[in-house]
Amino acid sequence: MTKALRICFLIWVTPGLIFSLNTQGASSSDNEEFWKSVYEDNRVLNIEISITDENWRAMQPTPPQRTFGQRAIKSGNTYNYVQADIKVEGTSFPNAGLRFKGNSSYNSSSRGFKRPFKIDTNRFVKGQKLHGRTKLNLSNAFLDASYMKEKLGYEVYRASGLPTPGVGWTNVSLKIGDQERMNLGIYVLIEQVDDSFIKRHFGKESKGSLLMKPEVSTDWRYPGDDASDYEQFEIKQGKKNEAQIERFGQFLKSIDSAPNQTFFEAMNSFMDLEHLAGYLAASSILSNIDSYIGMPHNYYLLLDKQDNKIHLLPWDVNEAFGTFTLGQSPDVLADWDINRPWVSQNRLLEKLFKTKAFEKLYLHSLDTLMKSTFTETHLNARMTSFEKSILPYIEKTNSVRDIVAFDMAIDGDASGYNLAEGRAQLAIKPFIKKRIQSISDQLAGKRPGSTFNRRQGGPGFGPGPR
Repeated sequence: MTKALRICFLIWVTPGLIFSLNTQGASSSDNEEFWKSVYEDNRVLNIEISITDENWRAMQPTPPQRTFGQRAIKSGNTYNYVQADIKVEGTSFPNAGLRFKGNSSYNSSSRGFKRPFKIDTNRFVKGQKLHGRTKLNLSNAFLDASYMKEKLGYEVYRASGLPTPGVGWTNVSLKIGDQERMNLGIYVLIEQVDDSFIKRHFGKESKGSLLMKPEVSTDWRYPGDDASDYEQFEIKQGKKNEAQIERFGQFLKSIDSAPNQTFFEAMNSFMDLEHLAGYLAASSILSNIDSYIGMPHNYYLLLDKQDNKIHLLPWDVNEAFGTFTLGQSPDVLADWDINRPWVSQNRLLEKLFKTKAFEKLYLHSLDTLMKSTFTETHLNARMTSFEKSILPYIEKTNSVRDIVAFDMAIDGDASGYNLAEGRAQLAIKPFIKKRIQSISDQLAGKRPGSTFNRRQGGPGFGPGPR
């Protein structure tokens, strides 16, 4: 990138209206226009976090222990909300809820201050809303110095027909007690998947549906008849929806009990298989292994009250574009076999892919994405647009390392590798180029794709070399 071009980016101003953040009495159309400016027009918000020393100490997580037989197993960090004063574009939200979030993204940054955060303006002061919404997810873009993978990744999922969270950016500063305010720099801002999200994307009749976010590998086994048995699926909303929980249990039973010759029809009565096919096509194209098809986690399950079907929704796609490797080489991820778009043991997918009807849905979604969205022309244009919005904030850090890492994450070195993250991975553009060529060859029947050389120990055998 030339110096002249960088100067142009520095003086570039995001177009759009200046919105008031005092949402009391604001119309729904005003609220939606505000979020459109953030998630679609790429307006970068300014967020200031102020927290007392005591609350900062109270925020620090302790890795929990879970008993399994005679052993205690770590099951991830538990984060507690504390009160903090939040300003968004100069408008105050006093005593808002603040906590950390994430697993690898938190652990990798826990010695510094640029950690991932979740803000809940309504947590301690009821009625505090930021243009109709209460929760903000601030991602520190773990392993993504471009800050673009979530934005691009969700757009691919959206093009496959799935409802997906809005993604934008925010510049964040932090003040702890009497210390000087620190500029933490650019964060990726991600819309919360909650009842409000469900209502907007599925309709008001879907409000109050059963929403789950499984974080433990169960291979969707039937856990039992008691509603408490379903806590392992991490119910976020609808814990009292006994009829829906019972239907979800019937679905889990049917994965094993439905006859092979009618398996597609049985699953289609319980699950939106077009959504599932679109999810798998997008995940395969993006080589998004840190997801339902890999670990498996980072997804939501919605049992919609309106159509009485289960919908699988993507979440946390910062390690798409072959970033999460499961010990494979970057070239294997770019050349991954499209005919088996999952890695971990998965009874449902193994049976579905033996049916011609589901294979047809999957291949149609894959082909549509390759022709419409996952093209170099389209994706490069999107990245150029994103760069205009976020590069000025990266420049303001006055860090040569940040600028070099930003460029390296997009274009890579002479061989296409991103050497800025301390992990062997392809930069975004070289990955896209290689993935397009591989899938095109596979669809044309010229050659098979690469298969994973799996280590012992199942799906959780690590994200590759550091």
